[in-house]
Amino acid sequence: MRCPDCDAEVILGQDQCLSCGTDLCELRVPPPRQGRLHELILEDPLSQLNAPEPICLHGEDTVGRAVDLMRRRRYGSVLVVDGTGKLSGILTERDLLTLDRGQGSMSELLLEDVMTTLPKTLREEDTIAHALNRMAVGGYRHLPILRDGFPVAFTSIRGILRYIAMNAL
Repeated sequence: MRCPDCDAEVILGQDQCLSCGTDLCELRVPPPRQGRLHELILEDPLSQLNAPEPICLHGEDTVGRAVDLMRRRRYGSVLVVDGTGKLSGILTERDLLTLDRGQGSMSELLLEDVMTTLPKTLREEDTIAHALNRMAVGGYRHLPILRDGFPVAFTSIRGILRYIAMNAL
């Protein structure tokens, strides 16, 4: 750091310049630089994530079928749609862990009986900050992304972190 009056080199944290005696305590500290990470989280829309296409099933499909598809595609959730293709529910890994064993076998249990109905959703134009806030407040790890009420993708905390890691530098 340099003295603003005599341009002598001073040690950061020094109270006064040893060359000219200028009081250095009142020097303005520059504000922290807000870099790409800040912009990325607050400004980038979810459409930038290249979020994966969801697995969409109907309420009449079985939990066993959902689990099989989730395992094969390495997804943590499936979206449940009605006859018109609009979102009606979601089944997540967490839902599977809390299933009551007395409800029947997974090959017989229907999604409509165990899914979370009317889940919170996001839109493609929502920002990453909005998604992170919704996930943190609601305790969600997976959220459907809708366009005109129809699921087009889903986002997960893992997907968001991957995007941030690839684009923040």
